[in-house]
Amino acid sequence: MLALAKIGSQQERPVSLKQISAQEGISVSYLEQLFVHLRRAGLVKSVRGPGGGYLFARPPHEITVGEIMQVVQECVQPVNCAECTQEFPYPGCDIPRGSSECMSRPLWEKLEKKIDDFLNSVTLQDIIDQKV
Repeated sequence: MLALAKIGSQQERPVSLKQISAQEGISVSYLEQLFVHLRRAGLVKSVRGPGGGYLFARPPHEITVGEIMQVVQECVQPVNCAECTQEFPYPGCDIPRGSSECMSRPLWEKLEKKIDDFLNSVTLQDIIDQKV
C-alpha cells in the first residue's frame, strides 16, 4: 500500500502490480492475492486495460494500518498463544487453552490490544508524511 502511494503520487495514474513488484521485490502472484483482498475490502480499486492497475478507493488519510493488516490477515501478536486454536496454545506450552493457570496471558492480551489500538490510529498518510 505504501508502494502504491509512492508510485501513484509520482505518476498520477493507476499503478500496476508489476511496478510494485519491481520496487518492493515481492512476486506479482503474491501481490495479486493481496490486492484481491484489498479490493474486496474497498481499500483499492482496479482499472482494467492498457495503462490499468490500482488506485486507492479512499484517500490515504482515511486508511489505517490496522485496517490493512486485518484485510490481508496479518497479525502482530506479541506471543503465539494470544489467539490459539489448538488445545495447547503453542508448541512447548503445557497449559490448556482457557486455563486460569497462565499468569502472563492477561499481560499479552493487554499488549495486543495496545498494538491494535496504535495500528488503528496510524493512517497511510501519517506514514507517507513521516508522522509516525
